[in-house]
Amino acid sequence: MNNPTNSITLGNAFKLLAACFYEPDRQLLREEHVCDNLISLMAPLTPKAASAAKEMKSGLECSTQQQLSIDYAALFVGPFELIAPPYGSIYLEGKRQVMGNSTLDIQKHYHDAGIAVDVYEPADHIAIELEFMYYLLMQEAEALHNNDENVANTLRNLQMQFFQGAMSWIPEFCILLHKGAETLYYKSLAECLESFHDSCNWQYSATTSEMGTIPCQ
Repeated sequence: MNNPTNSITLGNAFKLLAACFYEPDRQLLREEHVCDNLISLMAPLTPKAASAAKEMKSGLECSTQQQLSIDYAALFVGPFELIAPPYGSIYLEGKRQVMGNSTLDIQKHYHDAGIAVDVYEPADHIAIELEFMYYLLMQEAEALHNNDENVANTLRNLQMQFFQGAMSWIPEFCILLHKGAETLYYKSLAECLESFHDSCNWQYSATTSEMGTIPCQ
């Protein structure tokens, strides 16, 4: 990532994936062309994720609002034990509870970046973490546009630290999501996120090696 366009493309991919982890509104997802936009964004980043986004579109078309809502609740909300808990602390700390020490660490990341998370979900919810990456990438794009390489490098380091540390639980989450989902939409979302995560992990690892930076754990 060395120009604003690359940062914006990657950031928008994070943003759209985040939107897919809020309570589903089938009509809105279709009207906003979320799956089509994901396909376009993922194509130059990782063809495998773009292919999964196409399956998401098919799943959205063949599922009813009720089917999506029931699947979403069973996977992420409850009232019974969650099939695929969307909270990082559960995976990072190996406990079936939220708001652990890792959540406090994530809140510090947000604070250090100058933002406050004012939502009803814990700070390590998958959607919030994806949106945080979007924020950092948009800030990087602005710095690059202003030819401020020092700020851009700082923001890139923040991305690498957060992604490789705080978001390292995503592959395990995707396995549970794919296994437990009843609808094609959510099964394909798991595949899309997993492939996208693999691609980003490769990119950030390569950048880390080039910069000689050791990410925070």
